[in-house]
Amino acid sequence: MFPIMLLSLLVLQYGPLNIDVWVDKEEAIYYTTENLKVFFRTDQDCYVAVYDIEVGGREYLLFPLEGEDGWVEAGKTYELPSETADYDYVLSGPEGIETIIVVGSKARLPDLNDEGPDIVREAIEIFVKEPEPGKLRIISTPENCRIYITEIESDDQEYIGKAPRTIVLRPGEYIVKIKKLGYRTLTRRIWLEPGEPRRMFVKLRRY
Repeated sequence: MFPIMLLSLLVLQYGPLNIDVWVDKEEAIYYTTENLKVFFRTDQDCYVAVYDIEVGGREYLLFPLEGEDGWVEAGKTYELPSETADYDYVLSGPEGIETIIVVGSKARLPDLNDEGPDIVREAIEIFVKEPEPGKLRIISTPENCRIYITEIESDDQEYIGKAPRTIVLRPGEYIVKIKKLGYRTLTRRIWLEPGEPRRMFVKLRRY
């Protein structure tokens, strides 16, 4: 029994390194502005570097963070960004294929382009798509109220025109303000889903 157990330990320690990498969507299809979670696991203690290659070819080092050595433990699942991180990975586009590359070595922290018998490389492709725009129909009482829309993400406010009006918007969260001289301004916060047709009926009150 002892020799078999010893042989198994030797295989784990000196056998080829294996790396698993996956993301939080089974089909790996994401819309722009969505958050991305990356997971990886190795079958041996080793050094790991994780890179994100954007659609345009720009490279980002996701792991390890600055000042860390990239050493990971066998069998432990690592999540990027971690649950304690104060940031997210937000997919910005454009449409195309983004690639996550995990490079591992039992000898040292590897670079993206390192090659050699001690280097193991795994990759997963992320398919980034532009979401179908939504449509917002605003109908006001009285008519001809002015419409202002602020996109929460960018904090950009834009004068759209006068109600009734149909507006084509990218999915996301907005603040809609309806104004008319002699009436109280009405403000609403809305979330528009991809491809969603939505109607908003508003009634302004006089001062």
